Amino acid sequence: MMARWIRLACPEFDSACARLAQAQAGGAAPIVAWAQGDARHLFALVAPLKHAPGRRKRWFSWAAAPAAATYRQFGLPAYLEGEALWLHGRKIADGAVGSIGECALIGSSFLARFPAQCVATPARELEQAFRLRLEAQHGWQFDTSWPSEAETLRYAIA
Repeated sequence: MMARWIRLACPEFDSACARLAQAQAGGAAPIVAWAQGDARHLFALVAPLKHAPGRRKRWFSWAAAPAAATYRQFGLPAYLEGEALWLHGRKIADGAVGSIGECALIGSSFLARFPAQCVATPARELEQAFRLRLEAQHGWQFDTSWPSEAETLRYAIA
């Protein structure tokens, strides 16, 4: 199934995600919204209700399991408990679940600096790893492609 990946600005992230959910029809493709921040990288899944699990109490685990898998890919044993991401018994990110119009809207975040490594993980590397975990877990294919580093430099110079 095709899905969309949209990068947004942090200050307007919540309201932009709500507007995306309101604008989507029931047959639309799922959207993953992403915003890179200094302390946290925000993400939200905007999915027509037909794609979300039947019970609302399962929505967060359905949406955030790829985030936990992304942390594990970087060697951090993150897990889900309630509507939050946890690491070593400490809550590292809250989650939010709601429905707007014909869509489920589920959001949370990644730490920009991983505590066990004490170094910043490059945002692009984290974003790509999360995208791959979403594709694997939900069977989605994103209709965007990222420019290579050479392409990015070429466009920046031009």
